[in-house]
Amino acid sequence: MNKLHMKGRILQLINDQQDVGIWDWQITDALMSEYGISGAYWRGNTRVTLTDLFSSGIIESVEEKLDDQTYFGPGRVLFKFRVSDFGRQRMRDTALA
Repeated sequence: MNKLHMKGRILQLINDQQDVGIWDWQITDALMSEYGISGAYWRGNTRVTLTDLFSSGIIESVEEKLDDQTYFGPGRVLFKFRVSDFGRQRMRDTALA
């Protein structure tokens, strides 16, 4: 069975935590576990995908804090996301929700 493309899975993970939001590092951990991948490249790839989704208005940030665990790097900003109203509509349009 083929796995869902990562961008779609990211949206599902965020949507699953819609009431409380989900941190970018939690999304990354889940993806790396589910897809059997690891390393700085995949952490960075996930952050780029999240940036694209945020820039297009599909997800929105509900909280930010500095990365004190150096997950993405010292002094980087961590983001907690939820799917926007527009994003939920796009998920319905593409059968992700």
